[in-house]
This record gives sequence, C-alpha cells and structure tokens, in this order.
Amino acid sequence: MPNSPALPTLARRHTFALIVEAASASRSSAATSVTAMQAVLAATFLALCPLVQAQADSPEPAYGLSGRIGMGIASVPTYEGSPNRRTLAGPELTLSYRSRDWGAVELGQRGLVWNAVEAGRFRFALVAQFDPGRKDKDTSVLNPTPGDKRLAGMGNVQASTEAGVAVGYGPATLVARQSLSERGSKGVQADLTVEIPWSVSDALSFRFAVGATWADQDYMQTYFGVTAAQAQAASFSSYTPKSGCRKVEASVGAEIAVAPGWTLQANVALTQLGDVAAASPLVSWRNAASAALAVAYAF
Repeated sequence: MPNSPALPTLARRHTFALIVEAASASRSSAATSVTAMQAVLAATFLALCPLVQAQADSPEPAYGLSGRIGMGIASVPTYEGSPNRRTLAGPELTLSYRSRDWGAVELGQRGLVWNAVEAGRFRFALVAQFDPGRKDKDTSVLNPTPGDKRLAGMGNVQASTEAGVAVGYGPATLVARQSLSERGSKGVQADLTVEIPWSVSDALSFRFAVGATWADQDYMQTYFGVTAAQAQAASFSSYTPKSGCRKVEASVGAEIAVAPGWTLQANVALTQLGDVAAASPLVSWRNAASAALAVAYAF
C-alpha cells in the first residue's frame, strides 16, 4: 500500500493507511492551518520525548526468520492534495530475517531494507522502495496506485523503483532515496522521522511518530507541477514548483493481541503538504487526517 508514516504503514511498518480527512475550509484560512499543524507536530514531539528513555533498554531481538501476514482496509485521498477519497483493501505481508553476523533484512511496507550496521543505538541501512506512480483516472479498491478522474489530461506517472541509504540513532531515522527509473519521477527525496514504540502490556502497544519529507524539483514537478501542454489538456493552470518540503506528518498506531499470534492494528495520522506542494493547482486540500485498520497473524 502507498506510503504513510507509522504502524505498518498502517503507517509503514506492518499495515497500510486508512484516512479520515481534516482540511482547511478555504485557501484564505491556509495560514491558520499551517500554524495549527506546526503546533500539533511540536506538541506531539514534546509528548514523545519522555518515552525515548523508557524505551532505551529494549531486549535483544530474536534471530532467524519472522514475519506477519494479514488483511486491511483503508480510506485514503485519491492522491496527495485531492478533495476526493477512496477505499482501499488488500493484503499486508512483512518478512524479516536477522543474523548475528550481517544484520537484518526486512521486506514489507517500507520496501526492502538491509540493516547492515547496528551498533548500540546507531543504525545504517540500504533501502529499496517502490513508488506506485499516479493515474489520471479513478483507480479500484484493490489497486494501490493513486488516481482521480479530475486529473484527466495530466497523463499517468509511471511506477518506479527508488534506492537509497538510511542512517538512524535512537528513535530518529534519516532516509535519502533516488528514483532509478527513467519513466517515473526521476527525483530525490529525504525523510526525517522520529518514531517511538511504547509497550503498555504484553497485549497492547503503541507507536508514535512525527516526520517530514523533502523532495527535489524533479519529484515536485512530476507530482505537483503542471506543464504548458498539461495545462492545455487539463483544467489546471501552469505551475513549475521548486524543491522544498513535500509534507510533514504526525501519527499514532496501536496494536492489540486478540488471540495467540493474532493482532488487531490501527493507525491515525495528520498530514500537511509543504508550501511548494500546497501552491500547486492540483491541490485542493492541504491538510488530511488518516486512519487504518488491519488484522494480522505473526510467525
């Protein structure tokens, strides 16, 4: 499922995102919305700080193969900045293999990640992710690719593979990734995320996260720009964005054990597009709230 920072991608880790939208009623209230979103992110970050120390002494991870498989349902915007929504349904699969000699490899909602170096609280990883692209028409319940008929004339953004590196320390992780495709966005992105797990009991745990994503001009042009040719074919004015903040996000995920090996997972998130992205004529709603629900079996 498409990206969204914090449970699996319920927010990235073990499921995928359901979204309930909270957006500003009009462009004239944008400044107020920006201030409110920044206040939410700051308050969330401050609330997480006391939990960092509480999670510092985590037990040694299990070695060998593990994973989870499940099903989930999500309500999401049809694309970033869209005023419309759609429902998604599909499987969730995560596989992980941890070795004492060469780190851990994970395949799941975050793509393929090889944690090559884990020294205390420091981490270094190589990552490969999949960008599903975007359609200029509505997409189905089972198709994770964003799309909306209001984009008719904009053309499709082809799916692409991204590769990069991740550096982490404690709860903070910085990921830099570059598109490898000549047909996709061809852009570079960087994500900074602070993610705090909080175990209430053996049966109930939470995951809190705040993050921001920066994108270069190529990526911003692909997803938020409108060329002269596109403006003629569609109902949008021309727009050439620069590089900048693509979005900021805060999320909370919860996981509860409902039977041996089985868990129910949920996630809610608040997302706000950055100034450069929000100025695009494709964007009707700068702010969105999200939530997701899934059931999974761990092995």
